[in-house]
Amino acid sequence: MTFNRRTPGAHWRHRTPKFAQDSQTLRRLLSALNRDSSIDFATISRTVTEALAFQLPLPERAWVDLTTLKLRGHLQLLLAEYDGDADAPSTLALHRDAYRLLTLCDTFDGTTPPLHAYELMRALAETTRAFVDLHEAAGEPDQ
Repeated sequence: MTFNRRTPGAHWRHRTPKFAQDSQTLRRLLSALNRDSSIDFATISRTVTEALAFQLPLPERAWVDLTTLKLRGHLQLLLAEYDGDADAPSTLALHRDAYRLLTLCDTFDGTTPPLHAYELMRALAETTRAFVDLHEAAGEPDQ
């Protein structure tokens, strides 16, 4: 065993970290840090689109479980951040459906049939899409 191998990391070259220097990258990073909303609608939209894409045969169970987990997190974030009109009957029904689906997610495990897991994922995606539409409608000023 050589001397350099006795001390962890002693044989590694030490380099100073390099950070982004170009203005476009810095502007993009600053705008991401200063955004008003903590909701990333682009990521949510991409996840919903992937989940609602018609797939034959059924996708792998691991992918369905991972997508369900992502959608669940997106839906919980949208529920927590919603500050629109909560008294409208359609909004109340949407909240009720969202909480019912989130509760149903807790009962699903590895023994759940693949088709049931796939249908739950699609239902979560449709409800998440409806909440995104609700957020966008609440964010627009009345004309």
